[in-house]
Amino acid sequence: MSARIDPSDYLLGELSGSELAEAERLLRDDPEFRAQVERLAPLVGELSELPPEAWEGLEPPPPREPLVRESAGEQRRRPWAGRLSIRPALVAAASVALILAGVGIGALVSGGGEPAVTSASTVDLRPVSTLASSSGGTARLDGEAGEAELEFRGLPASKPSEYYELWLLNSPDELVSLGSFRVPASGEARVQVPMPVAPQLFRYVDVSVERLDEGPGHSGLSVLRAKT
Repeated sequence: MSARIDPSDYLLGELSGSELAEAERLLRDDPEFRAQVERLAPLVGELSELPPEAWEGLEPPPPREPLVRESAGEQRRRPWAGRLSIRPALVAAASVALILAGVGIGALVSGGGEPAVTSASTVDLRPVSTLASSSGGTARLDGEAGEAELEFRGLPASKPSEYYELWLLNSPDELVSLGSFRVPASGEARVQVPMPVAPQLFRYVDVSVERLDEGPGHSGLSVLRAKT
């Protein structure tokens, strides 16, 4: 994989010209690069959906010397910008550490004043698109444990350039990503993801088809949905 291209730079739309062309080539031809993009896509989506007030009070990480090459074991810091609601890159980098550590993301997204869920609920996911007309699934939402477990059947297998994304959703402007997954040829998948917000704050659990070469927001192509 080329050392010049960082998957997060690609997801944030910071590449252009020859770098963008190289990233698209790697996406097609390099399984390692493609896997890194798929792994980072949900995190970038969570960052892009945070409201501006979520960034207040975050301490930026120390500046990196631009001419020093980091060793493989060191933490890499990249400028999270472009599609974020505010730009300073160092503040956004600090938020990445918070999300990866699982610290405070529920309060950042929901405002911190909403009641927690005290019991788990199970809902049936039903098709909302002809692309998945014979598909279905179940979602167990446990707000107290802070996790969701989902099982799917009959979903179209993921294409190399696509993946499925899980959302809690009220409207196109009010939603939060729970994570992404791929579906094998069997059409079946079992997924367990963290749930950083109380599900009763949202009307729907939503499953969408996303493309690796598009932004981290909802594509508008939902295939399964259930009321929470």
